[in-house]
Amino acid sequence: MNSTDKNSRAEQIEIDASAKWPVLIFFGSAIMWLLLGGALQLIASIQLHTPDFLSACAWTTYGRVAPAAQNALIYGWGMNAAFAFGLWLMARLSATTLRHGGWLFVAAKFWNVGVALGIAGILGGYSTSFELLEMPRYVTLILLVAYAMIGVWGVTTFSIRNTENVYASQWYLFGAAFWFPWLYAIGQIMLLKAPVRGVLQPVVNAWFVHGLYGLWFVPIALASAYYFLPKILGKPIANYYLAPLAFWWLVGATAFAGGSRLIGAPVPIWISTLGGAANFLLVVPVVVIALNFFGTLAGNIAAIGSSITIRFTLISMIGFVLASVLNFALSIRGFAQIVQFTLLTDLRDWLIFYGCFSTAMFGAAYFILPRLTGLQWRSSALVTAHVGTAVLGVLLLTVGLAYAGWTQGKMLNDAAIPFGDITKAMTFWFTFRSVGLGLLLIGHVAFLINFIWIACPINSRGTPSAQFSNPPDLKLSNESVTEGHA
Repeated sequence: MNSTDKNSRAEQIEIDASAKWPVLIFFGSAIMWLLLGGALQLIASIQLHTPDFLSACAWTTYGRVAPAAQNALIYGWGMNAAFAFGLWLMARLSATTLRHGGWLFVAAKFWNVGVALGIAGILGGYSTSFELLEMPRYVTLILLVAYAMIGVWGVTTFSIRNTENVYASQWYLFGAAFWFPWLYAIGQIMLLKAPVRGVLQPVVNAWFVHGLYGLWFVPIALASAYYFLPKILGKPIANYYLAPLAFWWLVGATAFAGGSRLIGAPVPIWISTLGGAANFLLVVPVVVIALNFFGTLAGNIAAIGSSITIRFTLISMIGFVLASVLNFALSIRGFAQIVQFTLLTDLRDWLIFYGCFSTAMFGAAYFILPRLTGLQWRSSALVTAHVGTAVLGVLLLTVGLAYAGWTQGKMLNDAAIPFGDITKAMTFWFTFRSVGLGLLLIGHVAFLINFIWIACPINSRGTPSAQFSNPPDLKLSNESVTEGHA
């Protein structure tokens, strides 16, 4: 190792040390919400095929548990994991330390207290009627203040960067960082603070939901892939010169695509038409991003077996492509009229959030945490269990719910079939989904145990026995057109 490499490694160690505790706090909070949200999601799923399950208490009825689960996963797991990953990556790519990290502890506390109050409010019966905005209005200010504190640190870290290059991962991180408060604040104002009237309410809600998935969770997942693939594989992103085109095209089209969720709704037809057209424009960035990622993986299949992060990144990118294809299909009026209000529409959002975003964050955690703690993952069995349940769960739920949603839609559009018969026919698939969600929850428990071992090692006298070593630090031959150098 020459002097330049030694200096670079020393710089990375200093950056990781500055980010250690804020990132551990955010990741730890995220995993706890992942377990709570997953448990609530499983309860809600069981109630669809076993209605008497936990029905004696109003707090655990389906109408409260289902939105509570969704909000716990979105704002608890999803946001905390994105904060942890985004802060660490911004510091790495900016080649500077994360300064005054103590304020991030305060921000993390405010954010998680706000989410906890919101979930309690939903379970207590104070939910609103708007998807992904169900938390009571009294938590809005808490969440926005906490988010502002976290966002300031990301912008500050970038502003004092020690490098002239700005990479694709940073584009997507910055974009997501500015798009969320815009979406959330407008959604809160137009639906809850100073509500618009009539058909404008579902229009705003559809715009918010589509934007949250497409302009927050998707960009964070893409930022992860753009960083980790070249970092671990030691090669530039394939066709990287097309990445700016994909970024701006994705941003522009997604901003107008929310109306596609309202096909057939009692709103002006131009809204759903505009949304559908915007969704089809997304074909270009999806193709470009697929060329970037799968082109980079070409010829490096062996890396999939040797790197946990690459495995999860591959799942994430497959989830991104599948969600995009399903999104295109749901923008076709004939198809949407058949499968509206079925498991297929739920599958589209689940693929974005879990199949694309969550798996990307799992891969990021397996890469980042050993570098922050100086330790290695203690149990290979738990890692294997997590990867296995994630792969199997995503595969089973994607295939099963796609078939079930199409069958459900065909039956709903047949006036000769009584609704009770449709419910009975779906009982098996609701049970199937519960099994799949239970399988994923087992993997999350394995992930939590390994996280506790690496974040709070039981054996304080030495490093626990390593089962999975850190990926090697690789210096790319062309840092001006790729990522992963930091």
